[in-house]
Amino acid sequence: MRPALVLSVKGDDVIIVGIFSKVPEDLRESWIKIDEFDSAFHQTGLKKGSIIKTEKIAAVHQSLIRKELGYLSSELMQQVKLTLRKTLEIE
Repeated sequence: MRPALVLSVKGDDVIIVGIFSKVPEDLRESWIKIDEFDSAFHQTGLKKGSIIKTEKIAAVHQSLIRKELGYLSSELMQQVKLTLRKTLEIE
């Protein structure tokens, strides 16, 4: 099991992007850092700082989702949306 950010629910399918706890020093344009020192970090439910890799998109059946960990701040969600547009070349 690993954490993921739910982008959308379509029937029985859930569209997600991966969240990874190994944070390298050099981040790609398609990655977003979830900083454990951010004042809103506690609401994520994550145990440590992580990155969202917007190129790691998947559609999974809702039965694979175990539980809700938490939420991203509205600022971080805005950053996810902008980065997804760039990653998917939707601009």
